[in-house]
Amino acid sequence: MKKKNDLDIITLFARWEILDFYGKFAEKGSFNKIAAVCSLALCLAFVASGCGQQKENVTTMTIDAEGKVSYVIYEDFSEDYYDVAELSDMAEKEIAEYNSEYISEKVALLGTEVIENEDQSRVKLEMTFDSCQDFSNFNQEFLFYGTVKEAKEQGYKISTGLVDAKGEKLPDSYLEDHEDRHIVITDDRSRIKAPYSIEYMSNGTILNGKKEADISAVTADTVQLLLSK
Repeated sequence: MKKKNDLDIITLFARWEILDFYGKFAEKGSFNKIAAVCSLALCLAFVASGCGQQKENVTTMTIDAEGKVSYVIYEDFSEDYYDVAELSDMAEKEIAEYNSEYISEKVALLGTEVIENEDQSRVKLEMTFDSCQDFSNFNQEFLFYGTVKEAKEQGYKISTGLVDAKGEKLPDSYLEDHEDRHIVITDDRSRIKAPYSIEYMSNGTILNGKKEADISAVTADTVQLLLSK
């Protein structure tokens, strides 16, 4: 059995290593900043326990009809090895730095809390983004929401291999006939709640109702969700 001091040294070493890892990836613009902070809490929990717990809540991105985004992140959390106040401060610092480049606030942290269950704790961060572009810029994760026409005008290639809930492929003339329909395109793998029903989607998408999609199993580089309106 390790002595308390030994465990403290291991914990401090783990913090240093993970923070260094986070810093390098955030600097390169290839790592979701806030998710990385949450992953830090998760990794430190592993240092203490050596195992993980099944998640009851899932990180979810909600897009409204105007293109504003709310983002709720859930991660396993060990408060013994990482303080929720530190986590919140790190998130606030990243947000303040981003907003400083704009006249009005583009990103906001609505809250940070620890959810206690019988055998585990989870941290929940809730954020809002003024637009999909702000979500993309802040998280370094691509996200587009707009009409099919707007997607084409911006140079995005819409897949002709999209399928509906029954697995039937998109009709050949559908995109030309429905340029006013909205589409979500992203390389993020969070669960998505769309403002309208999802009619066609990338292979591997699992629908949870008409407007919610689990896209974690999609193997394509980007996920596309073609909406009913």
